[in-house]
Amino acid sequence: MKLSEYFNQEEHDFIIKECLFQLWSHSDDPMFIVAVEEDGEFSLYDNNAASRMVMGIEPNQIYHRNRIRDMFPEELVEGFYSTYRTAIASKKPISIEQYTVKNGEDVFFNTLLVPIFDKQGNPIFICGISHETTTIRAAEKMAVEASVKLKEYNVGLKQINESLDAKVRERTAALELAKVELEEALEAKSSFVARMSHEIRTPINAVIGLSDLALNNSPNNNEQQDYLQKIRDSGEILLSLVNNVLDFSKIEAGKLTAECVRFSTEKLIRTTVNMNAFGAHAKKLELVTDIADDIPEYLLGDPLRIQQILVNLVSNAIKFTDSGTIIIRLSCDKLDEDRALLQCDVVDSGIGMSSAQLEQLFSPFTQADNSVTRVYGGTGLGLTISRQLCELMNGEIKVESELGKGSTFTVLLPLKIPTEQPLFEVIDSTNALKVLVVDDHSLSREVLAKLLGGFGIKSTCVGSGWEAIDVIRQSDQSGMAFDVVFMDWQMPDMDGIETSRRIKELFKELAPPILMISAYEKHHIQSYIDTGIIRQFIEKPIRKSTLFDAINQFFSIEKIALESEETAIVPHLSGFHILLVEDNLINQQVALGYLKSTGIHVDCAENGQIAIERIQETQYDLVLMDIQMPVIDGLTATSLIRDMGLDYELPIIAMTAHTSPEDIEKSLASGMNDHIPKPIPSDLLYRMLNKYLMQRRAEKSENHNPLSIESDFNDQLSMLYRISGLRVQKAIHSLKNDTTLYLKIVQSFWSQYKAALSSPQALSLTLDNHRLLNDIHSLKSNASYIGAENISQDCEVIERKILNKEALDDSLLDGVIDKMKSLLTELNPVFDTIEQDENSLNLPLSVTLEKVLELLKRNDFKVESYIYTLQQKSKVTEYRGEINKIIKNIIDLEYEKASELVLQLLIKLSGS
Repeated sequence: MKLSEYFNQEEHDFIIKECLFQLWSHSDDPMFIVAVEEDGEFSLYDNNAASRMVMGIEPNQIYHRNRIRDMFPEELVEGFYSTYRTAIASKKPISIEQYTVKNGEDVFFNTLLVPIFDKQGNPIFICGISHETTTIRAAEKMAVEASVKLKEYNVGLKQINESLDAKVRERTAALELAKVELEEALEAKSSFVARMSHEIRTPINAVIGLSDLALNNSPNNNEQQDYLQKIRDSGEILLSLVNNVLDFSKIEAGKLTAECVRFSTEKLIRTTVNMNAFGAHAKKLELVTDIADDIPEYLLGDPLRIQQILVNLVSNAIKFTDSGTIIIRLSCDKLDEDRALLQCDVVDSGIGMSSAQLEQLFSPFTQADNSVTRVYGGTGLGLTISRQLCELMNGEIKVESELGKGSTFTVLLPLKIPTEQPLFEVIDSTNALKVLVVDDHSLSREVLAKLLGGFGIKSTCVGSGWEAIDVIRQSDQSGMAFDVVFMDWQMPDMDGIETSRRIKELFKELAPPILMISAYEKHHIQSYIDTGIIRQFIEKPIRKSTLFDAINQFFSIEKIALESEETAIVPHLSGFHILLVEDNLINQQVALGYLKSTGIHVDCAENGQIAIERIQETQYDLVLMDIQMPVIDGLTATSLIRDMGLDYELPIIAMTAHTSPEDIEKSLASGMNDHIPKPIPSDLLYRMLNKYLMQRRAEKSENHNPLSIESDFNDQLSMLYRISGLRVQKAIHSLKNDTTLYLKIVQSFWSQYKAALSSPQALSLTLDNHRLLNDIHSLKSNASYIGAENISQDCEVIERKILNKEALDDSLLDGVIDKMKSLLTELNPVFDTIEQDENSLNLPLSVTLEKVLELLKRNDFKVESYIYTLQQKSKVTEYRGEINKIIKNIIDLEYEKASELVLQLLIKLSGS
């Protein structure tokens, strides 16, 4: 069926049922449905093909409530009935061991039975799925037999010395065989877990991706948004459970390894909070972060594993806390110059645990709440995996808890400290600033006050909106008004928004600027920012760099070095053509949903064989390749594509649920360039497309139209991306992702200052210029708009010195001039071509062709600057076909062929 563009509940339910029916039809595991009859008997409602094969019954015969007692011998019937009654009595899913006889041999199964009850609590169905465990049982049996034989050998050793050597060799061979078979069985188990996890993750990824697209693109009402968000959150939880099982299996097999990369401690905590913010918000819990001053901004370790531990601890804290506060506290002790012991405490005010519960807390598949009427769900694997991950990184995890008084989990990890750390320097004048912090939680106030103190800023702290209004009134009356207010949103009695509104009403234009602080519902703040009640939103947990940037909007604070993260934007890719290789139609829909907003041209292929055929027919700019597919898988397809000997560079990016380090290595070894995990993170997808398309000049396929205006746009934008002195991504993001506007602004900048290329004096950056302050201020703003941060920062230093009447020497001005010359030199090829083309449009076609011919004969790349002129002239002449061929050969660097075509056209134009 054709999937709807917008969310449709009926269609959504149909697709889920269709997927489950396909699993029923094609699964190798037996599945069955047993009906509970009113007389206490049981009947076979239906079973799948795999079940019928095992049970030895007709595969195509229709079964509907066939009495089990009439289908099987009495001894088997009683066994079946016993397990059914056990499942009904337990009132929950149970797992049992079963066996049958196939071809004269015992076949063992592990069966999951799920009882189904009607609204009155009467049993109506029992659903079951079985997985064959014969191989594992055989391996276990063989291991036991090998152990028995080893004991027999020890007895025989004492009795028969003469045959010692022969018996040793015989028993050793038996043990080796048993070991090999046992390892094969374990490998089969690991392979099964990995395969099943991938099969389960595929529909989960689709649920998450489609929910994400629906949330972002559909005009749903609040109720639908709530449903979609809960579907997405449930998908994330399911994915987390599957990943936990897979991690547990890897840890058991000793295949899990930790990496050592540079990571931001603040980003680690922020991501942890973001992933748990909705859960905390739903229960009205306060998430408080307390990061010690002496923690390095960056550490070396495995951030994904550390985050996995912290997310698990915080989500557990939320799960077992009904009211109060959850504190995430980060501190460290230096072990030596380049190593530190990182300590992270997660403190909750929840139900706590008894000493008996603490003893078994870290055991797999064990939970503090294991009663029949469980309140708190989960697999019982999270803490087990967290402890094993800590041990993997040479750390430990501890817990202190008291029943009814909450718990404190402590993680200790020895990590390395990188030598390069960001620096912050604040000018002395900020000591005079007056800052008000409004937060009902005392620890949150202390944390923010401590961060402000780190910049030399003293603050006044209050715990409610009413206190804030009183303090602001007193400060106004004393003539010492506050310069800025940091206002918490979620406060009792009167929240931050209402407090801000009252402050604006009471103090009007004298009201200090208010910065709203919260971990929740950022999009609800926008309307208050638009009306001026709130100046800015700051997301909790507050980072040092975030706070620095917020203050810098109101006051002049010099930043010596600060790394700012760039938010991935939706790139403009309409001039490119890519191939999406994905066998799952829902995953295709998710990927196409993300790609649609880029304007890129996408072809789809359902497997590796079709992908190879498409690449033989079309020259693509990039391929997004799934790994697990029918006919030819992604790894094999990539290897075959690399062996095709293409005469152009074709980036191939894996897009798969296989995300382990081993899987990534396999992808790279097959010839892929990079790796995107599923569910697809849209920001990572856009960054990958930027990396391989926008930041280099992709080769154009033959069917690509060289006359496309979008092609010119992409060429110019990609050239800007390659200029090292421009933070293009950040600048575009500040312009609300308007790439067209950004390109116009950069061109205006180049037009305004390009005269400095021929005459540096044109900038007028001299000490005797009476307008120097205005010129520097203007250049600072202009450079900031286009992302030339190094020039903007230098201008800010000069501007401050002029305002403070400090000594200013020529070296600072010369530095700005040098950087401007360097930037304008790099901008010149981007925009100079446009002016040349515009001037050339008024010349006769023959004159333009003569200039083109001259450059072609010299093999001069400047000939490309005439492409735009030729494009425009071809629209108003009868020689459009000939000109298009000339342009095509220029683009393909076939200058000799282009020269022949230009000469032929000149002859035609001259009439001789």
